[in-house]
Amino acid sequence: MAKVKINNKTISVPVGVRFGEIHHDVEKAGIEFGCTDGQCGVCICTVKKGHECLSEVSEQEEETLWRIGEYEENRRLACQLVVVKEGCEIELETD
Repeated sequence: MAKVKINNKTISVPVGVRFGEIHHDVEKAGIEFGCTDGQCGVCICTVKKGHECLSEVSEQEEETLWRIGEYEENRRLACQLVVVKEGCEIELETD
């Protein structure tokens, strides 16, 4: 599990689970979702802490970020995030 702080609310996220699969829990913490498959860009967030604990940007995610004009190093689509390391502390922020 990893502790994920989203807009000052903390949830626990299991390693290997894509945030889009647990979108109800993530939405309660403050990130809105649209499609949950990385195409709409509704769930864009800034990774403030814990980059090394998250999966790499997928081709689909990168394509969507470029299309919506949000491609930056710390900008991600929450629905595509996967925790890849146990015991991490991750901090996300929405606009």
